[in-house]
Amino acid sequence: MSPKATARLVVTMPPEPSQLASALAADIASEYVALTHTTDAFQHIAGLARERFAIMIPYIDRIGAAWAAGLFESTTATERVLVLRDATQLLACGAEGRRVEDRATRIIDYGGADGTGETFHAKIVLADGVAAYVGSANLLRRSKATNLECGMLIEGPAVAAVKVLLDAVTSLAKG
Repeated sequence: MSPKATARLVVTMPPEPSQLASALAADIASEYVALTHTTDAFQHIAGLARERFAIMIPYIDRIGAAWAAGLFESTTATERVLVLRDATQLLACGAEGRRVEDRATRIIDYGGADGTGETFHAKIVLADGVAAYVGSANLLRRSKATNLECGMLIEGPAVAAVKVLLDAVTSLAKG
């Protein structure tokens, strides 16, 4: 990896009181590491995007739709792409689903509707080819506030591989 590449651990912690928070507090090593919150990482990536801001996450609920819409509203990227496993999930999100539909420039349903059964479970948030999150967080209430979610925020040359993968997904998917 290039010396210019950086990586940070991104987490959503369970709410307090938390057994995990207590275990971390008891470990002296935790004083010397920085954990970036998932919402902060996603906002950072949205802020870096100039041409394309993309979210590829299989599952979304009403809270996640509001989260995605807020990210799309905050970015200056001209292309705002959402890739879902089943885009009809947005119908169950009500007004927030319509809001994300209005803010996204393209919504891609990559869920095997073509009969191949091919789909994805990856979670990626990408700003152009400069920054990306790869991890476990979905666009769900639990992923934003209650589940332990982990991922990596990467910046620099290492992002190229993530961009190539997302480019391939968007070229194959209908949207």
